[in-house]
Amino acid sequence: MEKKKNILLDNYLVKNLRAYPVLKKKFMHYIEGTKELPEGFTKRKLFHDYLKVRRNNPEKRVSQSEYMIFGFYGLSPEEQKRYLTDIEATRLMRPYNNESEKYLKDKLSFLKNFTQFVSRGWLYVPEASYEEFDAFVHKYHVVALKPQYSSWGIGFIRLTEAEFDAKEDKEEFYQKMIKGRYLAEEFVESHESLAVFHPSSLNTLRVITFRNEDRFEVFGCGLRVGNNGLHVDNAHGGGIFCEIDPKTGIINTDGIDECANTYIAHPMTGMQFRGVQIPFWEEICALCKEASQALPCLRVVGWDVAILSDGRLELIEGNHSPGMNIVQAPAKHGVHDKFESMLLDYYGDPEQYI
Repeated sequence: MEKKKNILLDNYLVKNLRAYPVLKKKFMHYIEGTKELPEGFTKRKLFHDYLKVRRNNPEKRVSQSEYMIFGFYGLSPEEQKRYLTDIEATRLMRPYNNESEKYLKDKLSFLKNFTQFVSRGWLYVPEASYEEFDAFVHKYHVVALKPQYSSWGIGFIRLTEAEFDAKEDKEEFYQKMIKGRYLAEEFVESHESLAVFHPSSLNTLRVITFRNEDRFEVFGCGLRVGNNGLHVDNAHGGGIFCEIDPKTGIINTDGIDECANTYIAHPMTGMQFRGVQIPFWEEICALCKEASQALPCLRVVGWDVAILSDGRLELIEGNHSPGMNIVQAPAKHGVHDKFESMLLDYYGDPEQYI
């Protein structure tokens, strides 16, 4: 017998009512990280305005972070539509970037396919013996451990050889790394020009590029630095990000974090963001151009580039569905129309790729 639909449960309004307590809990937890609320707003007023923004822009699936860092609480519906949310960006890119996902999302596949841009030592733990893993840790003294398919710094572990040797059961730790499908990488350090912002983390450059055969363009870019002594630089891990002028390599905004706190200077080191020239900028853009030509399927990619302590450039990873927060939130300018237009200009109708 065919199950009858429950009209009430399928009703859009009812679905939103059921989601209300979950959204409220998440929003209130998130807003605890915001040090100063917008003028004229309480937490409760912000939450209800956030719900209104979500109702007015159902296609955007605006997250609480996007609502705050884009300043949606002070924008008209027309102005809000100029911004590109992560959900929208993914939907727009998906037809064009489907083929590249397997090479970029999988960290092991990335390391194998972009060897000419990677100088740091690495080891895929599930394919290594305990003796090989032990030797790797002691060879590099400090290693970065990352799950094969992780993002946003989730699961990241910084391990020193002293910490490894002090473990009661080193074999058990090794088995956990196998079960979690971890990669072990040489822990590399930032060039002094970037380390000065936050020495504990590898501070990286996000460079978003378009490529179609010989056509190439840097769409936007930014600097990501760690905070609070943590070893990751991404915003989801508490980091700070700012925008870089793609033509000059000069930081042209103040910093901002995922909770919409803004920073003229890094709170731990006092190093100002705006006006700083990123060194080796022409070489960085050239590296990304060369990397974008490594595989025919690479179209829109968000490259994470490090300048190592000795001045060498290193690709940390490539992202097949890069978020656009770093090129929108710091300067408060939306890129929705520009991004959509460039996709059509570079690659044509998305239907041909489906």
